[in-house]
Amino acid sequence: MQTEYGERGRWGGRLTKRPLPEHDPSIDALSRSDRRELAAVWLHRAAMERRVADAFKVIHDALRRRNAGTPLVELAERAIDDEYRHAELSRVVASRFAGTELAAPKRLLLEPPQHAGASPELRDTLYIVGQCVLNETTASAFLEVCLVHARGAVARSALRELLSDEIDHGRIGWAHLAALPESTRAVVARWLLPMAFLNLRTWREQSPDDPRHQATWSQHGAPPADVTHRALVDALRTLIVPGLKELRLSTDAVEAWLDDGAPTDRLPERRR
Repeated sequence: MQTEYGERGRWGGRLTKRPLPEHDPSIDALSRSDRRELAAVWLHRAAMERRVADAFKVIHDALRRRNAGTPLVELAERAIDDEYRHAELSRVVASRFAGTELAAPKRLLLEPPQHAGASPELRDTLYIVGQCVLNETTASAFLEVCLVHARGAVARSALRELLSDEIDHGRIGWAHLAALPESTRAVVARWLLPMAFLNLRTWREQSPDDPRHQATWSQHGAPPADVTHRALVDALRTLIVPGLKELRLSTDAVEAWLDDGAPTDRLPERRR
């Protein structure tokens, strides 16, 4: 099996801490249509995980430019390998649903946010905060809600493996943010609302939203968009906002947007 993760990664080149279950009767019981659709869901996740590996390459370089401590830079380097592993693991799960070995999906293009008007130094920090504090913390909440609803043995095993890495990935952003001068954190706070909005909207757009298959897909790690959205809004309100407050970043604009229902159909007004 050709993979991109290597021996320097967390699991020494192994795909999982423990092998995925060889047999999952719940997959065998699915219709051909459901198996085909779930294979597509997991294969798309493989593509997204591969794109996150590219994102962590950007983060790794940004941390080095910002003279971050060696442990943080090394953690970002390991995160690249983790995401290669996630991509391969998701491809393997997709293959289980398909009943045949699937090729790796087409590589998705990474388009880092431009953050127009920000200095190069601030742009580095905003990308680290957006990817790690917001996206990776959100990813942990996403995987947790997937795991709560999943019943299939293969899906549950894979979700546990994916979740085991995401928490550390989020810590990269929190550690970087904590090390910044308070004056810089105050500037970062002005960007939190648009970054939180775009992060949540992206997750909403990438969640399955077909009412015909909600119960079936949920059992295999793909809960419907409304369930995912509520969990991610809750994570923003109860995990991310309190953490930002602890670091003395103003979250008034984000909290006002949350109190308004966190709509993702329109860009909220940026409040300074």
